[in-house]
Amino acid sequence: MLDIQRFNLRGKHQIDKMHQVQMAYSSANSKLKVKEEAEMIQAIIQVAAAIYAYAHSNNMPDLVSKVSITPSYLRTLTDKELKTACMNIYELALTLVEELTDYGITNETLANAKSEIDEFSALIAAPRGEIVTRSQATAELRVLFAQADELLKNQLDKLMLMLEMSHPQVYKTYMAARIIIDLKASKAKQEEETMEA
Repeated sequence: MLDIQRFNLRGKHQIDKMHQVQMAYSSANSKLKVKEEAEMIQAIIQVAAAIYAYAHSNNMPDLVSKVSITPSYLRTLTDKELKTACMNIYELALTLVEELTDYGITNETLANAKSEIDEFSALIAAPRGEIVTRSQATAELRVLFAQADELLKNQLDKLMLMLEMSHPQVYKTYMAARIIIDLKASKAKQEEETMEA
């Protein structure tokens, strides 16, 4: 079996697979992160509102200032700052759980808030692994493209020479298809010519 046939069976599939890896990771994780961030913010805002109401009712201005947050403020924070701000409110609520039951905060409410924080935390840690995965896919693509180039130059191009005399139209069509048009270089050259004129 020719190397070209072997490459065709394995190489094209691998190229498609690596391309899918590159494309899939960023968009899927990004959408999930936005969803989890919104859910975490909603859970923490409910907890903060209950603490605020409790602190205001009991004339505790320091506590009021610690939980005076809005969803829009939380969305302006970096991922790390957001996680920290949410954890601070969660931990504050843990110390006041008995006092907050009259304000609708229970152990279950706090467990839900903690779960949302944990899910968001896991997602913000994921991009490093995602970058590594995409990087590995890119490296694999480089190898596969080099193999394909090797096959074209050292096998297919040489085999096509045999058709130059017997099937000149097939040979010319193949050679025309092998010409790489560098659109960026063509544009730069046109710009140079325009500037010189």
